[in-house]
Amino acid sequence: MKIKTINSCFNSKALHKTIGLSLSTVLAGVFPFLGIITGEAMAQSTPKVVSVTPSNGSSGVSVSTGLVFTFDQEMNDGIPIMPSIPGFFTGNVEFTPDVGFGFDGEWGTDKRTLTITFSDNLDPNTSYTWKLNPAGAMMPITSATGVALPTTTGSFTTGSGGGGGTAPKLVSSSPANGAFNVPRNVNVVFVFDRPMKKISNPGLAIEWQGTDLDPAKFSYTWSADGTTLTCDYAGDLPAQSWIAWQLNPGSASVLLESQEGELLPEDEYQGVFLTAMNSGECDPDGVPDTWGTYGVQKTARYEQTSAADPTPEKEQPFFFSAIVFAPAMGPAIASASVTLPSGSAKPLTNELANLWAYMDYNTNEAALDSAYPAGNYTLRFALTNQPERVITMNMPATKPPVPKILNYAEAQAVNAAQDFTLRWNQFTGAGANDSISLIVHTTNGTIVFRAPDLCVPRPLPVSATSIVIPANTFKSNATYTASLTFHRTGYSSTNAVPEMAGSSGVGKSTSFTIKTGTGGSAAQARFTQSRLLPNGNPEMTLTGSPQTKYTIERSKTIGQSAAWTTVGIVNTDTTGKGVFEDTQAGKAPPLFYRAVAY
Repeated sequence: MKIKTINSCFNSKALHKTIGLSLSTVLAGVFPFLGIITGEAMAQSTPKVVSVTPSNGSSGVSVSTGLVFTFDQEMNDGIPIMPSIPGFFTGNVEFTPDVGFGFDGEWGTDKRTLTITFSDNLDPNTSYTWKLNPAGAMMPITSATGVALPTTTGSFTTGSGGGGGTAPKLVSSSPANGAFNVPRNVNVVFVFDRPMKKISNPGLAIEWQGTDLDPAKFSYTWSADGTTLTCDYAGDLPAQSWIAWQLNPGSASVLLESQEGELLPEDEYQGVFLTAMNSGECDPDGVPDTWGTYGVQKTARYEQTSAADPTPEKEQPFFFSAIVFAPAMGPAIASASVTLPSGSAKPLTNELANLWAYMDYNTNEAALDSAYPAGNYTLRFALTNQPERVITMNMPATKPPVPKILNYAEAQAVNAAQDFTLRWNQFTGAGANDSISLIVHTTNGTIVFRAPDLCVPRPLPVSATSIVIPANTFKSNATYTASLTFHRTGYSSTNAVPEMAGSSGVGKSTSFTIKTGTGGSAAQARFTQSRLLPNGNPEMTLTGSPQTKYTIERSKTIGQSAAWTTVGIVNTDTTGKGVFEDTQAGKAPPLFYRAVAY
């Protein structure tokens, strides 16, 4: 199977979809740093090859391999890559044994990478020698400044090659595709339908993507029969990171193949999973992040924007939900349904790899109560290789009151350097099994305060009508989103199903803002200039509100799956101008930046 040429700086199917979009229509204030031309004079040094894949002298190379050359400087990508025709024409790329016109060459967008792809498989068990700019080349490969590459040569030996049979398949991966809250110390395991060739570095055939993920930290082990590949990451995987993988991506020079030499299909097998927030030392709610959940709930969502009573949210304020969320490490869910007190059964549908749900929304609370009255609900679900679970859960008849912030005005002018006491109405009629919860997060979803929280520890009894948020929990001049929830419990269990927590009940939550100083008044920042410094770091100029602190965040992708990481702070001057240099090590394009005033 032919290797695709490199035509972009980002090849992963799992994450690349938004890269080609116009940034002006994707995310205002986001700046793509994919390489900056500085206009500085380029040195007239002699170019050289700094790496080649397959490496010089390597053996057992796939017969469908391509070659990737990396140079120490930008090259002239306007020079066509031409084969030599012995006795007639000397091109700038030559192979022995001769492959004629059976290859194609393409320069990468960085002008430092040249990819050679062959139109057909190479001969098996054959030693090939390659040569760039052989003596007498009619159009030699040169640097961007016109300096010719010296004649450079190397070799590799192919393996046994294909046998004309059917292609191998990936039958399972762990963690499952789409899994949430995956333990950070987990191994990634791939299982194939037949013995695979145990290549020495399978990492060359796997593309990894993820915020703060270092693919070089993976080590690989084949099972004795060659059907299982275990990928062990040194240390813990990054927290709260979407980890994406792809087997045999089009950019790979070494491919996974069966022992018979049949290639695993290219660009076909990929997946993604989300790691847990912590390493398992503590779980704020007492339930491990890796556990699954199940339950039925009726929820009413309100918003408070003044000292007046909260009002129902404008869209879908009232809803009924029945969910089954499988444990991060399995077993998977095979089927699920919920039976209402009337005897009517509703099927749950597979929304994600390990989430099954039935949802019904309404703008009228009385109408929702009529459709889903108080009483017993029966949740049925089957986990792989386990008997069906049948669990009866009660939906309480008495609802909790709507939470209301009593010192709303104070919450809009919090001094971040001092303790702040948030006050609310009483949860009347609350029982011992009912609960109150408070979550405060930034505009990008990062939780800065939660109660109760067993990891602090920070209790929040159901009788509470206030809580103290410690000084320096918030940043100055920032706006936060908070949610206060009263929940009346009908069912709760952590031992009915192994590694799953179940609950039922009626909840009412009120969302509101907490502001420090003049939070929310800062103008949206704009990147106006960018440059690449001599030290290799990106530097950019932004404009925004005068004398305002902006947090600079970076991501490898944009869109809903983007994971933004704080990389620095910029304080604008009296004119609203600021300059930021990304000095963090280990960064590589594509990189996207945004400036946020919290």
